[in-house]
Amino acid sequence: MLAVAGGILIFVIKLVAYIISDSVALLSDALESIVNIVASVMMVVSIHIALKPADQEHKYGHQRAENISCLVEGILIIFAAMLIVMASVGRLFDPVPFSSIDLALVISLIATSMNGGLSYLLTRSSRENGSIALEGDAKHLLSDVISSIGVVIGLFLAKVTGWYILDPILALVVAALLIRMAYSVLMKTGDDLMDHSCLEVEATIESVLQEQEGFLQYHDLKTRHVGDQVYAEMHLCVRAESTVAEAHELTERIEVALCQKIPNIIVTIHMETERELKN
Repeated sequence: MLAVAGGILIFVIKLVAYIISDSVALLSDALESIVNIVASVMMVVSIHIALKPADQEHKYGHQRAENISCLVEGILIIFAAMLIVMASVGRLFDPVPFSSIDLALVISLIATSMNGGLSYLLTRSSRENGSIALEGDAKHLLSDVISSIGVVIGLFLAKVTGWYILDPILALVVAALLIRMAYSVLMKTGDDLMDHSCLEVEATIESVLQEQEGFLQYHDLKTRHVGDQVYAEMHLCVRAESTVAEAHELTERIEVALCQKIPNIIVTIHMETERELKN
């Protein structure tokens, strides 16, 4: 909610900077803030849905809502980049001198510092909660901060040198940065939606298994990431004479050891005997 409220305030500030300067680069900065607001609203909604407990229709929970939010956010970022390109192309051939650019740059820097603070808070919260939606919004705001600083520096140089064509050029650079960021967001959420393996988690699981006794070997280890949960499954091979009680005690022990190393893991273990392995 802080991200939503902050996004609205920052957009108003950046819009004021554009109005008093008539700079297309500052307009691109303001347009990006509109995407920030929409993305933050989507983030709040997706997290609200993701926190709902599993039900009869969604027995694995609702955490995919965060991935859908990031997917739509990536598309919105590309849309904002296209709007910036459309607003900038005309100015390339007809550069317009600035008005009140000094005041506009000061106002823009105030909005940029606020964005930086929001990005830091969201990044910290995403690490504490393992939320991909918070992480996506934090990266979005951080890219906004970087591009805004570049715009301010470039517009200052344009004023000093009188090269007003730098204004639309800077706006196009912002658009390119947005497209690059959108690609990163879409690739990450795409990996999660396609159940990309968690290689670091698998390495941790393997190290835990090496410390355990009571089984002959393991195979078919699979992992996937959903929200802040990691789902893992594997096959464990035990001696044919092992009892069901012994096999159950073994799986309980392994699950406890894994949960100590990976708090948000959900493990499914399929037991088989050495005879089944040979077959």
